[in-house]
Amino acid sequence: MIRVLFVCLGNICRSPMAQFVFKQIVSEYGMSDNFEIDSAATESYNEMCHAGIYYGTRNLLNAKRIPFEEHYSRQIRKCDYEYYDYIIAMDNSNIRDIESIVGQDTKHKIFRLLDFTEQPRNIKDPWYTGNFEEAYQDIAEGCQAFLGFLNNSVTKNIRV
Repeated sequence: MIRVLFVCLGNICRSPMAQFVFKQIVSEYGMSDNFEIDSAATESYNEMCHAGIYYGTRNLLNAKRIPFEEHYSRQIRKCDYEYYDYIIAMDNSNIRDIESIVGQDTKHKIFRLLDFTEQPRNIKDPWYTGNFEEAYQDIAEGCQAFLGFLNNSVTKNIRV
């Protein structure tokens, strides 16, 4: 079982979008049983007010016919670092914030989602830009590339 935690600032836009996009992708490949996928925030303010998925993300997931269930924001915890195999951030500031919570990434588990693509970059926060389609396109590209990375890693480990 591969445990993946997607992380963004508030856990109401990008990280839940990545969570459900990645779940859809692994489901299409018949690999759902091989993964545990969740998402979290670097900040606690949405958790304190029990915020759910932002309506812009909900609308986009519905429009793309990507199944999702209710998800309430929660802040990443130090214990998440030990539990998850991969902690996937949406941007550089998320990585800094994650490391301030969980400590130094000594096990090399923390990555930006688009670092797995041919054009590494940050995923812009649609909470501020209003561009949920752009965030979706980046997230879909990153999730496909991340799955490709995982498949290559598994193949390499089998050959050894």
